[in-house]
Amino acid sequence: MRKIGSFLYTLYFLIGAVIYIVFYGAIVLLIGFLIGLFNKNLSRRFVVGQIETFGRMAFKLLGIKVHVYGEKPEIGENYLVVANHQSALDIPLIIGYVDPVAFIAKKELGKVPGINWFLKYLGSVLIERGNIRKTAMALKEVVKKLNEGVHFILFPEGTRSPDGSILPFKNRSLEISYKYKVKILPVSIWGAHEVLPKKSLIIRRKPIYIKIHELVDPNQFDSEEELREYVRNVIIEGVKFLEGRNLSEKSNS
Repeated sequence: MRKIGSFLYTLYFLIGAVIYIVFYGAIVLLIGFLIGLFNKNLSRRFVVGQIETFGRMAFKLLGIKVHVYGEKPEIGENYLVVANHQSALDIPLIIGYVDPVAFIAKKELGKVPGINWFLKYLGSVLIERGNIRKTAMALKEVVKKLNEGVHFILFPEGTRSPDGSILPFKNRSLEISYKYKVKILPVSIWGAHEVLPKKSLIIRRKPIYIKIHELVDPNQFDSEEELREYVRNVIIEGVKFLEGRNLSEKSNS
């Protein structure tokens, strides 16, 4: 019975996500377009606000409690969000509780109806893996948009952690930040791997914890490697803190 319940719970989420992204998303973009005929800034605030609301509602509708520690920087700061990667749910988690960020994503995602609309609206850059020339051009576009105030999300581990532990960061994964002096907003995530584990399609109703750290200035480091290790350690300490909060709540329940 528990497996059947988990399956129905997951199906409920998937159907709701499709309805929201494709149908409601189309309505949101249409309203945004109409508002944009008179005020483009108001139009963007409306659409981005709806995307942020979707990120939060994805968890509220599932009955998943999200505990947030720390606050995001003041509006106007230019930064790159860097987080550990535990689950496919990390993306709506970051969008809803940290910042409606743009993505550096695989080109294939640009072909998915609904998702491709929001990727484009947020200023995401799609990369064709294996094509060195086009990848280089795409990264130049990322830098250009960062300088224009667009915030991107980066998962330096390169893959989801199966047990929540922090995997090694890929070499030169923070090169954009170090080379172009873009500040980093480290974010620690704990619990998402228990809600939707890697290589699983079944969602479990468990709490998720997230910690937003202070901005890190790449100008304070002598190399990308030094910056990378520092940010990784900040995220590790944050995960330890969040795991402790989780264990504390379990013992009190």
